[in-house]
Amino acid sequence: MNNLLWLVRREVWENRSLWIAPLVIAGVILIVAAFGGIHVDGKDAFWVGTGDDQRLPAIDVDLDKRRMIYGITISVFSMIQLFVLAIVVFFYLLDSLLNERKDKSILFWKSLPLSDTEVVTSKMLTALVLAPAFVLVVSGVTQLLFALVWSLRFGGTQLGNILMPWDGSVWMNVQAAFWLLAPATIVWYLPIAAYLLLVSVWARKNAFLWAVLPPVALLAIEGMLMQSHHVADFVGRRLSGVFEIVNFEPSPNITADTALAEVVRHVGRVFIHPETWFGLLAAAAMIFAVIRIRRYRDDN
Repeated sequence: MNNLLWLVRREVWENRSLWIAPLVIAGVILIVAAFGGIHVDGKDAFWVGTGDDQRLPAIDVDLDKRRMIYGITISVFSMIQLFVLAIVVFFYLLDSLLNERKDKSILFWKSLPLSDTEVVTSKMLTALVLAPAFVLVVSGVTQLLFALVWSLRFGGTQLGNILMPWDGSVWMNVQAAFWLLAPATIVWYLPIAAYLLLVSVWARKNAFLWAVLPPVALLAIEGMLMQSHHVADFVGRRLSGVFEIVNFEPSPNITADTALAEVVRHVGRVFIHPETWFGLLAAAAMIFAVIRIRRYRDDN
């Protein structure tokens, strides 16, 4: 366990984009909130952009709708940061095992009393557990700072009334919802992460091409020869299927106070779905292959 902790720390030290990217996105969100092209005219109207010819008149929004708007807004902040993290993790997994062979650092790490299982596990934990957890914490803090910035800029105005700067119970529900959704998403995408590691440990160079070209080639061959789209359906299902299974759709019956219970009910579907368990079996097989290949491959 001590070796594993040190290996995870090594991954954080060597791959700073995992924690720099979320901080950059948080900074952009706060800058836009503080200096974005949104203007208010006293307390009665507001407009977006440089001109004032598209002023939006004062409207009456009840408290429940204001809380829902607030919850959706801060949820979008979290989704943006998680989307950026997904891109960073994609390239991190593709490069993690390839780079250690390219720079010959694999020879140093193999000279230490560290098993291949520990090394591969540390990379999976960093990409699928530590990085998402860090992003969720940063996102929660970003939402708190957004509340401060928004209240200072638009407090007491019509825009501030529509998009309320802070609601403690809604904020807590949003944090809980994303912490519940994260494990389901991680489990669903585990086969893709394992596939990227498999490409990383097998390819001698151009890991991105080796990861992308085989599915693209299969899509093209199937389309030209068989006039079907089974591969496209499979790839699309694995990329977006978790959201189809969760199927959390807005409803007028859902309020800011009941949304969390709906999230719990919908997220539970992922863990009982057969595709999730088939994916876990495939991921376990690929991770086993990654460990075996790394044991004997150093490109010397």
